[in-house]
Amino acid sequence: MDFGGDKSKAWKDIWGCGQGIGAVKQVQSVADFVAQLKREYAVARARLCA
Repeated sequence: MDFGGDKSKAWKDIWGCGQGIGAVKQVQSVADFVAQLKREYAVARARLCA
């Protein structure tokens, strides 16, 4: 990364990933992720209600 030049835009090419980047195991569509969350919720709810 080039940190020289215009100091007012020194961070424009740096994207932070936050603390949760290690939890990312795959890249998937939002629709697939929502479907996964629905399945996991249904399983957890069934377990709790049993």
